[in-house]
Amino acid sequence: MSIDIFSQNPIDIVEDVIHNKNWNFSRSDAHELVADIYTNMCQYRLYFNWSESLKSINFTVTFDIKFPPNKHSDIYELLAKINEKLWIGHFDITSKSGILAYRQTFFLPHENDMLFNQLEDLVDISIYECEKYYPAFNILFFEDTSPGDALELCSTDIIGRA
Repeated sequence: MSIDIFSQNPIDIVEDVIHNKNWNFSRSDAHELVADIYTNMCQYRLYFNWSESLKSINFTVTFDIKFPPNKHSDIYELLAKINEKLWIGHFDITSKSGILAYRQTFFLPHENDMLFNQLEDLVDISIYECEKYYPAFNILFFEDTSPGDALELCSTDIIGRA
């Protein structure tokens, strides 16, 4: 089945998903969309890039947190421990600016409705993973703790909110 049956640019469908969530976004061109969201934990910036040649969308979520240079080895240890637990996507540190990011790429299905549903799931799962592990990154960056102890915090189920 050919991918040509898409009646829309896949980034147009991303725009529909983001618009339905009432998030602010902008498009610099037809193949890219950037959105900003604010949660209880922090501000996230979502980047969507469509590759026509690969027929795939690359999705990146960046955090509004930067880690101190003296924490390099700890952060990479924590990233490795977290990434072992993930089924899709991965966390890393951008080489250009040293910003914490969650990334994944996926190939497009053959129907627009399926793409909309996949994108909605992709965004929801990604934000869930970012929110789940944000406290570990925050504790590691600003407290005197080990990566293992920071990750253990995220394994605890918390009921309610203070």
